[in-house]
Amino acid sequence: MNEEPNPIEQKIIDAAIECIEKYGVQGATNRKIAEVAGVNNAAINYYFRSKENLIQRCMEVTLENAFDFKDYESLPGSNARERCAAIFNDLVAGGTQYPGLTRSHFFTLLIEGTYESLAVKKLNEFVLNLVKDMQVRHIGMDEKDLQLACMQITFTVMMSILAPRLFLSSFGLDMTNESARKVFVDRLVGQVLS
Repeated sequence: MNEEPNPIEQKIIDAAIECIEKYGVQGATNRKIAEVAGVNNAAINYYFRSKENLIQRCMEVTLENAFDFKDYESLPGSNARERCAAIFNDLVAGGTQYPGLTRSHFFTLLIEGTYESLAVKKLNEFVLNLVKDMQVRHIGMDEKDLQLACMQITFTVMMSILAPRLFLSSFGLDMTNESARKVFVDRLVGQVLS
């Protein structure tokens, strides 16, 4: 289990996450990170040895926050469909709050076609855990159909996180809007898991 970072390390991690969100991985320079954290440049190398190590740590932390299934245990849902909708509403809310970070996680997949990233691994683990969660809640679907349904929902939801305003100009759908997001996700889950 990872130990908690000391306060200065945490300030640097938080600043790096903020800079990745705002400027992307390439634009999140040591100078900008140090400025946001309120530390000198040397502190980044002291605590993390390099910007690359710091960025890797930020990616690990934020992916764990996004896809750690233990965080979803407390979400409501009296049945499998309601629980699934609650999980995806929570995932989209977090993802659309940090679109730059989300794009950074999936950059190598989307731009370079690399499927070996930590983000891809964590997303696949998330889907496997979702399938198990739905089975425990007696969804009433055979395993292969349930796997396909969970992949379909995840794929659609991930696209809505990566491009939350894709359908805003033509259809008025803005996935950053909580009520619009809830209608979209609830209807998607209801249709796919029917």
